[in-house]
Amino acid sequence: MTLYLPEHRQTTPVEIAPVPARPAPVWPRGLVATAIAAVATTLMAVIAKTAGVDFGSSLGDVPISAFPLLTVYCSLIGIIIAEVTARVAKLPRSTFQITAIVLTGLSLIPDVVPFFEFDLAFVGVLCLTHIVAAAIVVPMIALRMEERRGLGLRAPAHRR
Repeated sequence: MTLYLPEHRQTTPVEIAPVPARPAPVWPRGLVATAIAAVATTLMAVIAKTAGVDFGSSLGDVPISAFPLLTVYCSLIGIIIAEVTARVAKLPRSTFQITAIVLTGLSLIPDVVPFFEFDLAFVGVLCLTHIVAAAIVVPMIALRMEERRGLGLRAPAHRR
């Protein structure tokens, strides 16, 4: 049986635009990067301690456990910033990378200010651990973010 519609009832086909997909979450890769960075900074601290670097300050000795703890804490803040940036910014990857670089630079300030009276070798170790952690976490998160939002470009085939 065939259904017949009069000509005044027939409609022209309309092309429906696809609903833009939500950005892929960055937190799973961010957590992996956080774990890798925590292990790397802890290993650096252990190597520095065995090499004879003094971890003492005006407030007491800095424990080795502070390195992974603060690495995880700061990396989680970075993951939150990345998630918000991925949803809000027009160019999320660039925005996140610039923000992360600025925040990493700002995180070095308390290490080099002579308030805690750290040994010069320990200041070097602290600054190096900040840079190594950022060098691990930021690129791994940024690889997950895309610069395609708002540009009218299709998502890559592996994201569809």
